[in-house]
Amino acid sequence: GRVDDVINVAGHRLGTKELESAALTVSEVAEAAVVPIVDPERGRVPEVYIALKPGIKAAPAEVSAKVTLAIETVIGKIARPRVVRVVPDMPKTRSGKIMRRVLAAISNQMDYGDITTLANPEVVEQIRIQVQGAGPVVKKTAPEDIKAFGADV
Repeated sequence: GRVDDVINVAGHRLGTKELESAALTVSEVAEAAVVPIVDPERGRVPEVYIALKPGIKAAPAEVSAKVTLAIETVIGKIARPRVVRVVPDMPKTRSGKIMRRVLAAISNQMDYGDITTLANPEVVEQIRIQVQGAGPVVKKTAPEDIKAFGADV
């Protein structure tokens, strides 16, 4: 298993696995990935990506609201995600591991690096456009903790 990534929100250490587990309690959610976003006031805040189970007809905004509520209920208000994004699929390695590093890079306007080895590289650009918009993106240099997030240890 992976080393549990920790997001430090205003001095509170939140394990991403706990947030993902809370998100997965929502019946429509097939997969969840939590990444840190740089926040000027609180240091880091969680952003959640979810993929829905096949055949779910619920509005994405409705499912996102349920996920936010589930996280607040299970962990507390401090863990409230800045946003819950419903994506068509998660970027994954060929062995099926979610590439949280790629999602963290997209959320923080960073270069997401080499994705040629992913099982589904085309989904990365779909997610990038969904998060950042269609135009060219000004890449930011991220703090070391975000650069290292989701890396294999």
